[in-house]
Amino acid sequence: ERLNADANYVLEQVRSPSFVRFPERQSWYKPVTAEMLHYYLCNTQHRLIKELLPKYILDFSLFAYPL
Repeated sequence: ERLNADANYVLEQVRSPSFVRFPERQSWYKPVTAEMLHYYLCNTQHRLIKELLPKYILDFSLFAYPL
């Protein structure tokens, strides 16, 4: 969520030259919408979701993502 701000912070910290910039998003990039997420989750096997959830549950907790 903060990729640009974090990248700029890192560039400042390493004192990169002013012409070095983090690349802009490509024009073809489409952010994931709630509808897309719903579509993918509804079309993913429940077994797979149950296997993945324990692997990512800490991320959900740390970054306050809703389940």
